[in-house]
Amino acid sequence: MSTISRNNRNLLYPGLLWFIVFFLLPLSIIIIYSVTTDYLLAGRELDFTFRNFIDIFAKRHYLIILLRTLKISLLTTVFSILFSYPVAYYLAKKARHGRFFIIMIMVPFWINYLIRTFAWKLLLSENGVFNSILLFLRIIDEPLKLLYTQTAVTLGLIYAYTPMMVLPLYAVLTKVDDSLIEASMDLGASRFRAFFDVTFKLSLTGIFAGTLLVFIPVLGSFAIPAILGGTDSVLIGNIIENQFSKVGNWNFGSAFTIAIAVMSIAMILLYSRIFGIESIYKNRGIQ
Repeated sequence: MSTISRNNRNLLYPGLLWFIVFFLLPLSIIIIYSVTTDYLLAGRELDFTFRNFIDIFAKRHYLIILLRTLKISLLTTVFSILFSYPVAYYLAKKARHGRFFIIMIMVPFWINYLIRTFAWKLLLSENGVFNSILLFLRIIDEPLKLLYTQTAVTLGLIYAYTPMMVLPLYAVLTKVDDSLIEASMDLGASRFRAFFDVTFKLSLTGIFAGTLLVFIPVLGSFAIPAILGGTDSVLIGNIIENQFSKVGNWNFGSAFTIAIAVMSIAMILLYSRIFGIESIYKNRGIQ
């Protein structure tokens, strides 16, 4: 038994070293930067302060960007769920070759992220595909201004991250036993009630996992807002990227990064409590 335990510990060390070097160490540096006013390697004494965090919420400009980011992130997550659930349900329960179609959904990920984003720029421009179709169908009389708006950013984010919602939903729905639906209907439940009480509630863990895969990356997204958005579509990710790469204020950029991380954790905990994810895991015997 001791030999097996020793071998297990030996297998743990490489992963633990990787975790320390590539996660804990960078995170520690970011935390130190966020509460100081100078560079770590500047050779001067570091002055600890919370001014960087105060500026985020004290300055109206940054507060507006923060609220805008939360709004677009929530919209992207909600629409990703609405678009993904029917697709995942059909592929898991109705389609004969669900796995094949899942692979097809993932094909766009084989193409460079920036190329796909620039493709949306062509679609949404005044002479792009969307406006051309609407003009041809005589739905509009003049081209709509879609590009460089929050709508364009939201559409681009939904397109980019919806597959990340489909995957966990599909994985959970394939494990839902159809006999539970039949038993529920035999006991007098309508088809809708049986779906809601059985399938939907058992798929909440998939929605929760998909939300993590969509909401958190969207919070820090900067490439899509930079390409498809305008001045009123700047998100927190753009501010952080600008502070590190252009302004050179690593301290303020780090403070923004930590603030977003704390907000993400708080919203995840709130989300899990609202949807009762903890009780679902406990009912399944998962501690």
